[in-house]
Amino acid sequence: MTASASTAALGASVPAAARPAFVQRLAARLTGSPWFWALFVATAFGMPFARSLSRRLPAAPPVLGTFPAFALLDQGAQPFTSETVRGRILVVEFVSARTLAEAGSPLMRLQQRVRNTADRVHLASFVTTGIAGPGDLARLAGQSHAGAWRWTLASGDAAALETTTLAALGAGGAPASLEGRLLLVDGQGRVRRLLGSTPSEIDLMMRDIGLLANLEGT
Repeated sequence: MTASASTAALGASVPAAARPAFVQRLAARLTGSPWFWALFVATAFGMPFARSLSRRLPAAPPVLGTFPAFALLDQGAQPFTSETVRGRILVVEFVSARTLAEAGSPLMRLQQRVRNTADRVHLASFVTTGIAGPGDLARLAGQSHAGAWRWTLASGDAAALETTTLAALGAGGAPASLEGRLLLVDGQGRVRRLLGSTPSEIDLMMRDIGLLANLEGT
């Protein structure tokens, strides 16, 4: 007879009136045993750990193309180039100055969500039209609360850069324009996602940023 069967038989043999006291004594005996607590701890902490080991990570996003080299000026009238952000994960948008001033940017929210990634992730708004000089960019950056250490507004040949980027993504079914879209670029300069800015797409962007950061060891 097994231990559980023996315990059940013993409980059955106890008169009904005495069973509450019997149960209390049995519980006290169990909880006073170091083997009970060893089993409890192993079960409570072992099962979640085993589930975490068996959980498979999502696949990394596919490579859609290579992001073109660029050389622009930022909101501080400083050069902002491919070399400036080499090795970092980039989230890029192409946007007009008017849209940025009137509607804002999804990078404003994303800037808060990536604040704990140190210098692993950089955000960039390439302003395609409506910029007469660096002062315009500086004003837009101030309105958007863009911190240059995390989020750069840049202009120059941004419109030409958008055209070159679209050509590079042509085989991946790129849209006619990148306005209103976000591009995820890995540390090797490869485009890995082309998304909108809905909450679910921003969540997907954040997931992929984490995957790329782990894969690249940045």
